[in-house]
Amino acid sequence: MSEIIGLSIGALKERKVRSVLTVLMVMIGVALMTSLNGLGGGMENFIDEQLNMVAPNVLIITPSEIVFGFGPPQDKPALKLNSQTVKTIENTRGVKTAFPTVYSFATLKSGGEEQTAMVMGIDQHNVQYVAPKVELEYGTYVLPNDITGIVLGHNLAFPDDLDKPFAKNGQTISIEYTKVESQAGIDKVVVKKKSYQVKGIMKELGTQDFDNGAFLSLEAANALFEKGGYFDGIYAVTIGPEENDKVEERLRDIYGKNIGIISPKAMAEAIKDIMGTFGSFISGIAVVSMFVGGVGIVTTLYTSVVERIREIGLLKAIGYGNATILSMFLIEGLIIGSIGGFLGLLSGMGGSYVLIRLMITGDPDAAGMTLNPYFKPQDLIQVFLLALVLSLLAGLYPAWRASKLSPIEALRKDQ
Repeated sequence: MSEIIGLSIGALKERKVRSVLTVLMVMIGVALMTSLNGLGGGMENFIDEQLNMVAPNVLIITPSEIVFGFGPPQDKPALKLNSQTVKTIENTRGVKTAFPTVYSFATLKSGGEEQTAMVMGIDQHNVQYVAPKVELEYGTYVLPNDITGIVLGHNLAFPDDLDKPFAKNGQTISIEYTKVESQAGIDKVVVKKKSYQVKGIMKELGTQDFDNGAFLSLEAANALFEKGGYFDGIYAVTIGPEENDKVEERLRDIYGKNIGIISPKAMAEAIKDIMGTFGSFISGIAVVSMFVGGVGIVTTLYTSVVERIREIGLLKAIGYGNATILSMFLIEGLIIGSIGGFLGLLSGMGGSYVLIRLMITGDPDAAGMTLNPYFKPQDLIQVFLLALVLSLLAGLYPAWRASKLSPIEALRKDQ
């Protein structure tokens, strides 16, 4: 067997350029599949970590149905959420408590620096219901009747791109945003601006909403964004995660499809479904690439058979049987698949880290994300075995063709 392996390796060395290009085709397919698996695994872990920071017994009520997935937007009437809506939800069987929130993106300015962040108005004594692990690093929460205090998320107060804090506890910062107002029948863009004092800074939690957010009292945010007493969302805290579906059914009986109801579980499933659809598309491309590599193996080995007809005839003349010749060419295919598969795994694992860094760097909203590839050993083994099986199948016909050559006709063949 060692002699056969030596002959196979020698044959590949004699055709270095062709062998290297064939290995490269296999490697590209394996690298694509490996990178995708690592990226998908990392995204799933990140989503699970983010959702684990949110209480599992919380339903998020929005003014209209939120549809995850692809396709044109659907026009649906939006129900205006107000104090009566909060009372109705709170009195629904299975609901422990309910509280509203308003939010909007705005620009925060402090000491010559500015940051864009989500500014949320909420009764901050209820924050623990939404994120049980949230804690303050400095200061205190803002009281419900405080219209000048603000609490900052850790990454907003201490951004990575600044060599100093954006804002410290007790410091005054301003919030600006633009809106369109009709003045004398003409629409104009108006800048709204108010100043607030930092009353507290949160510890880093690991979620974008809290680490990069700013938090006002509900009253202050309602006045800042001129909501007129209406809310952007309502948190419904159920008596337990097992009650989520039942509470959702009861709320649907009341409001029908005029409101959106989101649970952490449904959110995770929707995001993973979208990722799965995209992942399947990319996997298809990767598999096609591997089949192209298989065609390269067929071409390489078949050409090798044609070029080595006299050599094959000589080997048969000195006693090598059909099985030996068949094994020699199959081993060549397996060597190509093994090298291409191994190099593809290594380059794919490295490529996942590069892709994630590019994703985070290219998206300002992703700053501070702790997203890393995750590779399941069984997935890596499956991809490697797929490369070997395809290489073996690709080498079958050329190997069979070589084993069936007549030694007499092969020796008569001109080089």
